[in-house]
Amino acid sequence: MMKVLIVDDEPKLREGLKSIVPWTELGYQVVDTAANGNEALEKHGKYKPDLMLIDIRMPGMDGLQLIEAIRNLDPEIHLLILSGYADFDYAKRAISHRVDGYLLKPVDEDELGKYLLQIKEAIEQEQERKALNRAASDMSREQFIQTWFNPESKPDPAALRHMAERSGLLWNHYQVLLVHHDGSDKSGEETDDRLKNQLIEAFEENGRGTVFSMHGQLGILMPTPVLTASGRKELLQMVEEAASRAGTAITASLGRQVHHLEDVADSYRCAKERIRERFFYAPGEMLFPESERFAGGNKDDERQPYDPEQLMEQLYYAVDVGNVEVQQKLLHTAAYAMVNDEYTEERMKRAFVELLTGVHNKLMQHHTELQSRTKEYSDRISAIFRQRTAHDLCRHASQFLEELIWQAGKGGRDQEMKRIMDLIQRNYKENIKLETLASIFNYNSAYLGKMFKNTTGEYFNTYLDKVRIDKAKDFLKQGMKVYQVAEKVGYTNVDYFHSKFKKYVGTSPSNFRKELDL
Repeated sequence: MMKVLIVDDEPKLREGLKSIVPWTELGYQVVDTAANGNEALEKHGKYKPDLMLIDIRMPGMDGLQLIEAIRNLDPEIHLLILSGYADFDYAKRAISHRVDGYLLKPVDEDELGKYLLQIKEAIEQEQERKALNRAASDMSREQFIQTWFNPESKPDPAALRHMAERSGLLWNHYQVLLVHHDGSDKSGEETDDRLKNQLIEAFEENGRGTVFSMHGQLGILMPTPVLTASGRKELLQMVEEAASRAGTAITASLGRQVHHLEDVADSYRCAKERIRERFFYAPGEMLFPESERFAGGNKDDERQPYDPEQLMEQLYYAVDVGNVEVQQKLLHTAAYAMVNDEYTEERMKRAFVELLTGVHNKLMQHHTELQSRTKEYSDRISAIFRQRTAHDLCRHASQFLEELIWQAGKGGRDQEMKRIMDLIQRNYKENIKLETLASIFNYNSAYLGKMFKNTTGEYFNTYLDKVRIDKAKDFLKQGMKVYQVAEKVGYTNVDYFHSKFKKYVGTSPSNFRKELDL
């Protein structure tokens, strides 16, 4: 829709023009009206109309003065003059300001309609010409960036500066943001085109950067560097919203901030390196030069070479006894060892498939009930190859083994008791109730309580209290305050914690700390 602003000091004429002309059918929208020249200037700045209908005789600033002022602000706007009588001198002066027409009042609807159709056609031609020029300019600028970032290209510094200035890229700061779309659909080029258009809308139209394509990646060359965590978070949100509108998921990577034209290619290479190694970084975060690689926080003395046979045996025992915590720790140990041994993404995935397959096969020898779901488990193991990051890989493997723990645990009540005791050990600070566990394991609570006492020799609540008090002693040995320990082990009331501690330890928590000289 072409935007129209009507300017006339007569309220009836303003409202009449709004109502008698089928603006929408003609492809126009009346955005507002103005009663004088000063108001018209203000609303021109607000609405940026494509066309203004201006009364030539108005108090204060007349129509010609307004047209002259508007032309200085907006050389491309279209203008129609309204006049109560024919005035050849006014008409000549109006023509010198390139008005599109001169209409006498009362305005003839058909005559105005012809002018509007002509002006609409002219505006559409102008818009098409601008689009072509912009596309040609964008293509030229993108080609320059591609040459600029080509490692084999060694442009002369003076020529580089000249081309950057000519392309509107001569800035004080530079930083490259690379965007990789993670979709695996066959319409990759269509997805790239959609994403590129969304990035142009998000960045170029707001003056926040120039979008380019390079070696199958999309990038944004930005004049304002992003150096803070909050800035990276905001930037990632912008890119992810653009990707969502394009119907794809992305990984984004920031290069280093640079100040000189000759160093911008280094910012690109820095961002590209992390895109290439994205499997080894945390998902859902903006990658940047200081991003911590998977296993990057491990101490050197904790780093062990990957031993598949030993880890497979340990994992099997963890799954067989239903110890989820140990199982998770072993999987991460395996992943860290592979990364430290410089496994590639593909090799790491193959190693995980072998590890999970070995555990599954060994478990089936003792739990024949798992054999009925062999196809399902095989598909779950194969899904390892679809995991996007090492973090996703560990999480998927852990979920698979937890499913095996659950299914293998169904084989006997001893296994269920082991799982309940392990659950208490891992969740002692939570409000664990026998009734809740009974519903999970599909037992009557009284029957489960009896089974639990027969297995452990303790009533459920007594067993839970003793686990909590044992944990409390560990925390007190670490120097924690009594009220902190009470909360940490699941007692909301400190006095109740005192009474329980004294019952099972024989002394109060405070005296226990004193005896330890803490």
